[in-house]
Amino acid sequence: MRPFPCLLVLVLILAASVALADCRTETLISCDIGDGRHLEVCIEPGDFQGEGAFTYAFGPKGRPKLTLRETFAAGTATPWSGVGRAIWESVAFRNDGHVYEAWHSVDRLDEDMPLEAGVTILRGEAFLAALSCKSGPATVIAPLFTIQDTMAAAGFCRDLNRHEWRRGSCG
Repeated sequence: MRPFPCLLVLVLILAASVALADCRTETLISCDIGDGRHLEVCIEPGDFQGEGAFTYAFGPKGRPKLTLRETFAAGTATPWSGVGRAIWESVAFRNDGHVYEAWHSVDRLDEDMPLEAGVTILRGEAFLAALSCKSGPATVIAPLFTIQDTMAAAGFCRDLNRHEWRRGSCG
């Protein structure tokens, strides 16, 4: 009868460690937003044979209130267009009429500006909120072009005429 309590304790410890775990693969963004809220966007890499995905978690660190997932094929990643003062890229997560667009960027005209990141929240086309990462030692923001490089490594290219990702040649 003694193994059961030990097994139960082990299961509870493993469950807690999974709940507290950060990205199991590559981290795109991991930061505090303020008021005890944490934003985490991870990349589950794909390859030419398999499908990758982006994941989104928001809420208290280790206990997110909202978790979402978008496959690479969903086409919700947006690379920098090459225009404007900021170099940026983003990935959108859709949920029940809302869009959570996680982004990272840098001001290309100010070499002292650090990378920034955050999430913009829309309901349909209506703007609801923009939340930015607070800087700190626990903040992780992947280098620019990580999204674009990830999509290319998974066999996608950006068709600039159609503004969409697709596998194979984009001509």
